[in-house]
Amino acid sequence: MIKTTIILSILQVIILFILPIYLVYKKIIPFKYRLHTIFGIAILATVIVLLEGWSLADLGFILEGFGSHVIPYLAFTVLVSLAIVYLSEDVLKRNHYINYWSTRKMHILIIIPLCFVQELLFRGFLIPKLEVFISSFFFVALANAILFMLMHTIYSVKFIDLLFIFIEGFLLAMIYIFYPNLLLITLAHSVHNYIAVFYKYFVAEK
Repeated sequence: MIKTTIILSILQVIILFILPIYLVYKKIIPFKYRLHTIFGIAILATVIVLLEGWSLADLGFILEGFGSHVIPYLAFTVLVSLAIVYLSEDVLKRNHYINYWSTRKMHILIIIPLCFVQELLFRGFLIPKLEVFISSFFFVALANAILFMLMHTIYSVKFIDLLFIFIEGFLLAMIYIFYPNLLLITLAHSVHNYIAVFYKYFVAEK
C-alpha cells in the first residue's frame, strides 16, 4: 500500500509539474496558452485533492496559529523584497519599467490570483506530495524549488533570472514547510512578483 502511494505520488508530480511545462517549453502547447496550462494543472490538482479527500488545512488554509505566522512572513517578505531591489539595481543593472503598470493594468489584477494558484499548486499541493517519497525537508524544498524554476522556463528569462527564481522558490518552500499558511505565502509571493515585474522580469514573450 505504501509503495503504491509513493508510485502514485511520483506519477502525479511528473504529470502535473513536469509534462505540461515541457510541452509549453517545446511549443507543442502554444506559448500564448501558458496561463491556461497553469490553470488546467490547478483543475487537475483540485480533482486529485477531492478524490483523495484532502481537508482545507492539508492545503494550507490554516487559521490556528495565524498570528504567530505573521511576523516570520512579514520579515521574509521585506528581506526578499530588499534583496530583489538590490540585485536588480546594483548587480543586474536593470531599468525600471514603471510604464508597465499604466499600459497593462490587467496584468496588475492578475498577479495576486496567479500567485495564489502557484502557491496552491507548488506549496499547498506539491510539498505534501513530495513528502510522501522524500523524507528530508531540505530535499523537499530543493525539489520544490527546481520544479518551480522549471515552470518559469515557459517565460523569456535568462539563466541568471532562473537562478534567482530557484532561490525564491527554495525560500518560499522552506518558510511554508515551517509556517504552512497559504494566504500569507500568497501575499509574500505577490509582493515579490510586483517588484520583479517593475524590474522587467517575466514581461517579454518568446
